[in-house]
Amino acid sequence: MKNYILFTFCFFYCVISYAQSNNVEALNGYKSIYVVPIINSNGDQDVNGIRQIVCNKISAAGIQLSESINPSQINESAYLLICKIEQSNNKNKSENDYVRVVFTNCLNQPVLTVFGEMPMWVGSYKEGWKTAITKAMKSFENYHYHFEENKSVSVSLPKLELTNINEDSIKNYLSNNPIDKIEGIYKSFKTEGLGGKYKIAILKSADVFKAYLIESDLSFWKKGELKAIFEHTSIPDVYSANWFLAFKTKYETFAYIENSGLLKIDFVDNNTGESKDILFIKMYPNNVGYKNEKQETNKLEKSSGSGFFISVDGLIATNAHVVEDANKIDVSISTDSGNVTLNAIKLLVDENNDVAILKIQDPKFRNLKTLPYGIVENMDIGSKVFTIGFPLNYVMGSNYKVTDGIISSNTGIQDDIRYYQVSLPLQPGNSGGPLFNKDGNVIGITSLRLNEKAVRTQVENVNYALKSSYLLNLYNMVPNTKKISSNNSLPNSDFENQIKVLKNYVCLIKIY
Repeated sequence: MKNYILFTFCFFYCVISYAQSNNVEALNGYKSIYVVPIINSNGDQDVNGIRQIVCNKISAAGIQLSESINPSQINESAYLLICKIEQSNNKNKSENDYVRVVFTNCLNQPVLTVFGEMPMWVGSYKEGWKTAITKAMKSFENYHYHFEENKSVSVSLPKLELTNINEDSIKNYLSNNPIDKIEGIYKSFKTEGLGGKYKIAILKSADVFKAYLIESDLSFWKKGELKAIFEHTSIPDVYSANWFLAFKTKYETFAYIENSGLLKIDFVDNNTGESKDILFIKMYPNNVGYKNEKQETNKLEKSSGSGFFISVDGLIATNAHVVEDANKIDVSISTDSGNVTLNAIKLLVDENNDVAILKIQDPKFRNLKTLPYGIVENMDIGSKVFTIGFPLNYVMGSNYKVTDGIISSNTGIQDDIRYYQVSLPLQPGNSGGPLFNKDGNVIGITSLRLNEKAVRTQVENVNYALKSSYLLNLYNMVPNTKKISSNNSLPNSDFENQIKVLKNYVCLIKIY
C-alpha cells in the first residue's frame, strides 16, 4: 500500500511538474516580439522597471523587439509574438504578489508563460517586483535564440464578402439617391493600435449598412472587401456593429455618429484591456447636412411647439405630441445677439406620458457652460409659476412670450396624478415649454388645455402641465448622462432678471 501511495505521489508530481514547466525554445518559431507597455493607474508607464527587464532579457537572448503590434504583411504576423506582463495585487497580503509573463501568437494562442513570485520580505516594493520579474525570466539566461520554421504558426484568414465597387461608383450612388446619415465615404484618422489605416464606404444593404474597403495599408485586405456591418438601434445615431479586425476576426461592438460627420467605433484592446476608439471622418458627401435634390424634405412647416434645455451638451425636453410626425426638426434659440436655428433629432420618446427628449445635431452648436436652473419635484397648490414659450408663432410672431399664474391643483383631468392644473394662460405652441416656480427651477412641462367641445361647456383658463418626475424618468434612460442638479443661480433674482436669463434656454421647435 505504501509503495502504491509513493508511486501515485511521484506520478502526479511528474505530471504537475511537466504542466508547470515552460520551454523557452518554443520562441524559436517566431522572429520578433512586441512587449505591451505597462500603464499604471496614475498614467505612468512601467514605474517599477519591470517591462525594461523583460525587454533586456529578450534582446540578450537574440530575439528582435518589434515596435508595432500590427504587421502589414500576413506572413509577418505569423512570426510575431505579443508579450503581456501581468502583475498581481494581493492587498490583503494573504498571498505573495507575483508577475506572470505571457507570450501569445497572432491567433491569441499562448506559446510561453513564465512566472515569478515576490519574496516574503523585501527592502522595498519596487525591489520586490524586480526580484519577481528576474525569477520569471530566469529561463532566458541560458537561452540562445535561433529561428526554426517548423515551430511557426500557420495563419489562414477567414473569407469575407468581396465586391467590385469602386470610389467613383460609390460617389455616383451617394449623389443620386436618398441616403441615410451613416452612409458615405469615411477615412480613419485615429486607430489606437487596433488595426491599419482604412478608407471605407458605408452603404445601405436591405435592413443593415455594410462598410466596404476602398483603401488599406494592410496588404492582405482587398479593395471592395467587407469591413463591417452596422444596424440601427432604438437610439438615433447609435448602431450595433460587427467590425472585422486586422486579421478578419469578427468583433461585436457599438458605433456612434457625432456631428453628422464623425463615426466612432468602441473597442477594448485584448492585449492591454484598455477601452479605445477607432475614429473616422466622413469625406463624402463632403458638406455636413448635405442633401441632393432627391433628398430635400418638405419645407412647409407642419406644426410648432416649445422646448427647453436639460443638459449643456444639447438635450432638449418637449412634449411627445409636438414632434409626433416629424421628418425634420428645427430648434430656434433666442439669444442676446438674435435667434439661431439648429437641427435636432428625436433621442427618446415616451408617448404614454407625452414627453420627448431631443438632441441637437448641428455643427453650429457649442456646448453651454451651465444651466441656470435645476429640475425639482412636488410643488404645493397655490405656488406661483410661470412659463416662457412660443404660442401661435405664425400669428403672434417668433419672439418668446411669458405668462404666469399659480398651481390650481396637484392633479389633472379626472384626478390624473401626472399633471398639475395651472391658471397661467396656454395657447397652441406653448406645448413642451418649461413650467418654472418662483425661484426659476423647472417643475414641469406645459402640455394641454381643457377642450370645451369635449366637456360640452364653456371653460376659461383651465390648463395642465406634466410633472417633472416623468421627464426625469425618461432622462435617466439616456446613456452616459450626468444627474440633473436641483439647484440654480436665480432664486434671489427678481422676475424681470429671471426672464432675461431663462429666455436663452427656451427654444421654438418647428416640425417639417
